[in-house]
Amino acid sequence: ASASASASASATRAWNGSAWVEDARRGRPPSAEHWTGATPARAASDTSGGASGGRGSGDDVIAGVGSFGYGGYQDEVKLEDARARAERERVEQEKWARWEAEDEEREQRRAEKKAEKKAEKRAEKEKSRAKRWNKYDDAWVALEASSLSSAPLAYDDVPWPPKMNELLEREAGGADASDRDWKLAYHRCVKRWHPDKFTARFRARIDAGADAAKIAERVEAVAKALTIAYAQR
Repeated sequence: ASASASASASATRAWNGSAWVEDARRGRPPSAEHWTGATPARAASDTSGGASGGRGSGDDVIAGVGSFGYGGYQDEVKLEDARARAERERVEQEKWARWEAEDEEREQRRAEKKAEKKAEKRAEKEKSRAKRWNKYDDAWVALEASSLSSAPLAYDDVPWPPKMNELLEREAGGADASDRDWKLAYHRCVKRWHPDKFTARFRARIDAGADAAKIAERVEAVAKALTIAYAQR
């Protein structure tokens, strides 16, 4: 009875992955037979390196202690195998990091190309806008030069501003123009676009044509846009 109590006292319980088992080796990882169910004789045969093809006694191994053993393995694993696995994982991590960097670089190139196209479109739009305003200026020079002409003035013969709400700002020299520049620009524009002044200047040609009412309506709209723009500057 004393011997039995002593043996029980020296035993420890260990989890073999499915049940608690008794292990007499206090403080040490359970042996392979706790995990694999092998008998001491079989374990000796497996490590003898004989004709059965077992692992030699000179191999470095990592013994399991948890549900999946040391390092996440269920059975004993050779140290060189663990190192090989770690190397494969390192290589794979480097591969994914490289792929992610390449993805980021491609995305950056796409963003840069998109920004370039946007800038090109903006420049093209500004170029077209400038071209329309230059055409407007040239058309007014031609119209004023023909003020003594008796030819009928049609609606399409009048050089209408490309953008009525931009006319005063352009004439003033930009949004940052001084108050004096805004005022001078307003007076120049009103001199040209005030309905009474416009009609008095081109009355004979307007009356000779068929678009008098249409022209008068559009001239009134331009004059109103100038007044609003000057008040809101």
